[in-house]
Amino acid sequence: MEDIWKESFSVSVTDSDFAGRMRLSALLGVMQNTADRHLEHAGISVGRMLEEGMAWVLMTTRLELFAVPRLGDSLLLETWNSGAEGAVWIRDYRLVDAAGFEIGLASTAWTLVDIAKRRILRPSAFPFPLSVSTRASLAGAPKKAALPGDEEAAWSEAGIYQVPYSAVDCYGHLNNARYADLCADLLTADEHRESDVRSLTITYSREAAIGDRIVLRRTAGGREVFFAGKTQTGRRTFEAVLGLEARIPTRT
Repeated sequence: MEDIWKESFSVSVTDSDFAGRMRLSALLGVMQNTADRHLEHAGISVGRMLEEGMAWVLMTTRLELFAVPRLGDSLLLETWNSGAEGAVWIRDYRLVDAAGFEIGLASTAWTLVDIAKRRILRPSAFPFPLSVSTRASLAGAPKKAALPGDEEAAWSEAGIYQVPYSAVDCYGHLNNARYADLCADLLTADEHRESDVRSLTITYSREAAIGDRIVLRRTAGGREVFFAGKTQTGRRTFEAVLGLEARIPTRT
């Protein structure tokens, strides 16, 4: 297995928003696909995992951007396996621009799941060799998204999202990256025009299949916007925090 997997890409029109910024969901999608190819290169494809009755389940993503990727940017994404802490596997990422400057860092926490029994497996149950990178983990497993309680913030109901065909992946669930779209769609027009997203934390609690309905809420505090999604019976689906900074129209 390659110690550090590297892939180059360019930010396309379909990756970008009205201001030419790379959408968070597009960046998370690149991260997910790059990790998949790293594992495939080691002979651990999604198909082989399914044959073993196993799947990776993403628990938390933490992303920090020091500069916002923009339409036409040529970027390099590095990813590596940082090993396990208990039942949690850690995969880290580093985003570099064409000049060699580090413009983003991300950490993700995963668990290995027995598909049939719907239970978490210990790392020792993984049947394939999977080496840990010589590059150190950025900060260990990312912490879960921390939201203010109802007594601390004025939460507003932001509507109900019904999972469409276009958002479901090969596992039959709302794709991990698309949760970033749910959050971005709940930002106001002024927030989009006046601010850039510089950090993102998403914790996933329960998968959502096509046709499922997610009750969405949001609140804001300082430069952070908080989001929560639940089933109509009140079971938590996801929680997220976006960190905003005053928008910089262009990067020189």
